[in-house]
Amino acid sequence: MKQAGFTLLETLVALSIMLVAFSAILMAESASLNSALKAKQMNVVSMLAKNIMVETEYKIEGKPFSEVKKEEGGVFPPPHENYRWMRTIKEIKFPTLSFGKAGGEDQSETTNHMERLARLMSKYLSKAIREVSVTVSWKKGSGEQSFSVTTYWVNLNHAFELSE
Repeated sequence: MKQAGFTLLETLVALSIMLVAFSAILMAESASLNSALKAKQMNVVSMLAKNIMVETEYKIEGKPFSEVKKEEGGVFPPPHENYRWMRTIKEIKFPTLSFGKAGGEDQSETTNHMERLARLMSKYLSKAIREVSVTVSWKKGSGEQSFSVTTYWVNLNHAFELSE
């Protein structure tokens, strides 16, 4: 009399194959969930940084850069109270171009005028352009993570001074 069915060894092999397949599926699903959570958090952080940039633009608009705070920071209101922000506004220092000395009196005078113009332009650009950086930080585990955005703003109403 022959009995139909599986032996214990066949059953254990089948179970181990199923466990390996299920664990691979669970690992893939876990990685997918972690990626989705990270994408959601980065979306929130970038939205918060953009809001601070827009707010900064409203504060700067129509004012000379000398009236604007150089550094400012704070905590976002609920529901984003776990995120902090820091804004810095820095003056850009442009280098003064040097044209070198060429031969002849006419070229030397032209070079002096060009160097003076380069110094004036460098001074003007340094006073008219600002680097604005916004950093959003938050706690993650035992550490802290941050996201920074930087842009450059130009005050086209800045006076062009002819004195050095």
